Amino acid sequence: MKKIYIKFIATQLGLSVVMFAVWSLVSGIDNAREMLFVIAVLSSAMAGDVLMGDAYELGKLSKKD
Repeated sequence: MKKIYIKFIATQLGLSVVMFAVWSLVSGIDNAREMLFVIAVLSSAMAGDVLMGDAYELGKLSKKD
């Protein structure tokens, strides 16, 4: 379970960095700072989707045993 949590945090951090970098390149650093909340929420939702998929797979594997 700890492995899944670390993957969630790494995915969230990675997505936030990538989205912030792309947004700052496209529309400038000032607009990217203003959009930081939206970027954080979107990256959390995407990382949560990965987390739920991993937890579902882990649950399926544990029921087979």
